[in-house]
Amino acid sequence: MNPVKFYLVTDTHYFEPSLGASGKAFEDYMKKEQYFMLESSDIVKATFEKIAADDTVDLVLIPGDLSKNGEYESHKSFVKELNRLKEAGKKVFVLTAGHDYGEKSRAFVNDERIEVDGTPFKELREIYADFGYSQALAVDESTLSYIAEIAPGVRLLAINCDSEGNPKGKVDERLEGWIKIQLDEAKKDGCSVVAMCHYPMIPSVPVFDLVGDAKLKDWRRTASFLADNGVELILTGHMHIQSINEYVSENNNKIFDICTACLVGSPAKYRKIIIDGDALNVESINVPDFGVDTKGLTLQEHFDNQFAYSIRNRILDALNGGKGAVKALKGFGKKVL
Repeated sequence: MNPVKFYLVTDTHYFEPSLGASGKAFEDYMKKEQYFMLESSDIVKATFEKIAADDTVDLVLIPGDLSKNGEYESHKSFVKELNRLKEAGKKVFVLTAGHDYGEKSRAFVNDERIEVDGTPFKELREIYADFGYSQALAVDESTLSYIAEIAPGVRLLAINCDSEGNPKGKVDERLEGWIKIQLDEAKKDGCSVVAMCHYPMIPSVPVFDLVGDAKLKDWRRTASFLADNGVELILTGHMHIQSINEYVSENNNKIFDICTACLVGSPAKYRKIIIDGDALNVESINVPDFGVDTKGLTLQEHFDNQFAYSIRNRILDALNGGKGAVKALKGFGKKVL
């Protein structure tokens, strides 16, 4: 593959704070939220400023869950941050996912959870026109998947498997057919292809093969299809975990899945990736200081504490209720926890 280097940032979950993020309802919500909502805008700004300052890399890829939960104002504000990257000389390519559209967006005002304007899926292409779609060689209008040249002889295949036009978390036969056309065209033009998808292609850990939402549905079939058609690397997110996994098809073709963590929650990292021929260098970078008072903790401990706090509260909530032996067993579980 021709040389290419880029930053990979996933699951930014950007929330526009002016919508409202305070009060008792918000505090109760954050008891079970794994990542920071109110601080997400500051985290994104600090990270993008650091990326903008690196004049050795001019490419940034972001595979989905751009907003907290599809708030229209969050998208508007996030685009402003993307434009700052663009003004710093960066080319930015994004992909949308399930948290980026819908009509059930919420904020928190005066101790209540309130409705705010959401974002219809059909409007996402226009909102992010300057960050992938206007540069695309082809767009699948049904899913907003696209393919674009990101470096000389290198194309990005952005696969949207979390849209209104495709079964959630799956590359169906229709989308696979569209992808095949793009890969054949790239091969004819002598171009290599790097793929990007919100859902992990390969389960990050073996047990995730049993969890429906932890990877693409029928992932072995899709991984084999991509590998056998010349795709050796796919960039993913969604599971808020850091992993690099390899899959080998029956035809002995390999594909690597680089799954990157949520930017605004533990482990709060992003990647700097360099591809040069057969060499692949992946650097994981911690979120920079964004001005939060960590009360004596390190920044990493601050992120980890919120994650542990939310998981503990979710488990405690699950252990409530029941009758008889079930209630007794749940009570014992709470004591153990």
